[in-house]
Amino acid sequence: MFGTSNRFRLRPVMEHGFSFRWTWWTLLPLALASAAAAVPYLFAHDRLAIALALDRGFALICHQRSERAFWLFGGAVAVCARCLGIYLGAAVGLLLRTSRTIALRALMLAVALNLADAVTELAGLHGNWLFVRFVLGLLLGSAATLLISSATESELAIQ
Repeated sequence: MFGTSNRFRLRPVMEHGFSFRWTWWTLLPLALASAAAAVPYLFAHDRLAIALALDRGFALICHQRSERAFWLFGGAVAVCARCLGIYLGAAVGLLLRTSRTIALRALMLAVALNLADAVTELAGLHGNWLFVRFVLGLLLGSAATLLISSATESELAIQ
């Protein structure tokens, strides 16, 4: 009766690993990635109004340089390879759970790798590597949402 209340006790969080948990929020970044990938299909099949609306919408958050985007149906996807990777990585990050410490370290590593890629390309050490950009975007998106989900998970565990 006078002991500590279970209501405010933290649930154990994995210190050295990941766990998997389904959430409906995962569908949001998947829908964004699907919409971006659908734009060239919509252009190819004369659905100009929706294709232009989606293309302009994605232009608000991505540079949309066609040489840095994957090509489908004879046209460039509405976002660059890195942004597409970020969207898909966000879905992966929402499915995984880990401690905030691990998530923060993963995010710092992903940011460092993305910066290293940008700096080495600007220095002329390599060209436009779409697959590398995509994978680095996957890492960045998953690490960012993993940190957010681990932080919200910890807050919910307190209540």
